[in-house]
Parts: sequence; structure tokens; C-alpha cells
Amino acid sequence: MAINILVRFNPARPKAGEEVRIQIVAQHAMEPGTRRDAGGNLIPANYINEVGVVLDGQVIAQVRPGPGTSANPLFAFKMRASKAGQIKVTCKDLNGQTGERTAELVLA
Repeated sequence: MAINILVRFNPARPKAGEEVRIQIVAQHAMEPGTRRDAGGNLIPANYINEVGVVLDGQVIAQVRPGPGTSANPLFAFKMRASKAGQIKVTCKDLNGQTGERTAELVLA
């Protein structure tokens, strides 16, 4: 099953040169590999271990989350909105499942 990614900008339409907060939610169970099922068996680790954010082909953020990250994690960062463009977010988990979402950063 592919990882569903949601992207939001705050403010939604920043002015040129204004700071914008990019919020990314990755819908994923984020299993750390330390929990047990009802039968007492360890549930194998499967969590997102790669997140990449690219603006018009230029890498602007890379994150390497670990097993302690909560389910459906929220990643947020700020950047200066110098130009409008397309933000592409990619995620990959330990089992090789991936997710990708693009969002348009539009200036006011």
C-alpha cells in the first residue's frame, strides 16, 4: 500500500520574500519493531526512514526519521518563499513502500 502524503502551506499564499511554513503529514502506522501482537510475537519494524522535499528540482529538505517517530507523523519546516514553484515530497519505508505528492507554492 502506498504512503499517502498531505502537504499544506502556512500562509497558504505567502508574499515574495515572506517566511512560509510547509507542513507534511505522512499517513503511515510507523511500526517500531518492539511491540508484540496478541500471540506474543514481535511485530516487524516498518517505519518511514526517508523523506525528501524538492522545490523545482532543488533539494530543500531531507529527513531520516527513526523507529521512535509516531504514527502518521507531521514534519514541518520554514523557508523563505523567494519564488513560486512546485514542491515535491517523497517518502519511503523499510519495506520499500513509497509515497509522492506534489503541491504548488503560489505567491500572493
